[in-house]
Amino acid sequence: MSWRFSELPPQDGYHMVTSFVSVADYVSRGGKNTLMLFYSKEPFVNVGVHQEVWLEVDLDYTKSHNIPVVRRDLGGGTVVITPGEHDYFLVINQNEVPGEPSKLYSKYLSPIVDVLKDYGINATLRDQDIVVNGKKISGNGAMTYEKAVVITGNILLSLDVDLISKCIRVPSEKFRDKMAKDMRDWLTSLENELGYTPSREELNRKIKEKYESELGIKFESSQLTPEEIELWNKLAEEKRNEEWTYYRDNRHPDLRTERCVKISSSVALCHLDYKARKLLRITIKIVNKKLQEVSISGDFFIMSPNGFLDYLEDKLTGIDPNEISKKIDEVFTEKKPVIFGFTKEDLEIAFQKIIEKPEIQEVI
Repeated sequence: MSWRFSELPPQDGYHMVTSFVSVADYVSRGGKNTLMLFYSKEPFVNVGVHQEVWLEVDLDYTKSHNIPVVRRDLGGGTVVITPGEHDYFLVINQNEVPGEPSKLYSKYLSPIVDVLKDYGINATLRDQDIVVNGKKISGNGAMTYEKAVVITGNILLSLDVDLISKCIRVPSEKFRDKMAKDMRDWLTSLENELGYTPSREELNRKIKEKYESELGIKFESSQLTPEEIELWNKLAEEKRNEEWTYYRDNRHPDLRTERCVKISSSVALCHLDYKARKLLRITIKIVNKKLQEVSISGDFFIMSPNGFLDYLEDKLTGIDPNEISKKIDEVFTEKKPVIFGFTKEDLEIAFQKIIEKPEIQEVI
């Protein structure tokens, strides 16, 4: 089977997060499966599609240092992308990939694991991440787009923990110091593991060879088509729009709290962070014993259907809090979402916990 293999020059953040969309459009229309390799030419903060920026990013720091905040179309958590990464993007016809996320990651990330092992590194796949002796050296995500499945990921060549920690929102500077220490404890890089950084050319060659041998495919080196580049530039420009960057924030401007507060005898506002396989962040506003507004965010992945989270929030709005689990069951049965990071049961438990908060119980 023949795939395209494309090595591209370094890109800005807006082009980094949109490259695979134009290629997914190409693959969906019958084009060849594609592996792209390139990296960021400047630091930027990359926010997951299901996250609220204000909860995740230190906007005072990023704005004062002209560091772009870019919302991607993929789930997962907020990451700070620097030129110290080496990024790969696989775009594959959806009829050729496993439907179960864990099998998808296992099949298409194993070649990256083996590239690292070739350097004598004890790399293993853990969920959608690649770790070395328990420390993450590669973060990955997946999504469906039209008739294609996109897998994106990176290999950390070097780490700038100081910059990363300053871009992430934290409750205090003491906490930031702890976070920086924790990052050094749970992140690693090729530089840390090897004492040097391999060349990108060498990495590209090894990545190409591993995918060919392990997937039984043959690559043909190719540039993107003019149509792909035109769409790519258009999409990158759209990502600069603040309406997109702050889409989740602006969807729920009245739910910006990390506490539970009883506002009056009939109104309460409450936030809960719930750790399932991934983080669920739920904020609700109760007015006259009804859910007036609901926000669900976090670092999970929703493979399909598109727009599921907005649809779920809208369906929960206006109902009696005691009907939440029933409504969640109905929506999951109707839409049959493919989610990596939490289950329907996790979501029901998280809502039950927030409803049990004293501030909420006092108004319902």
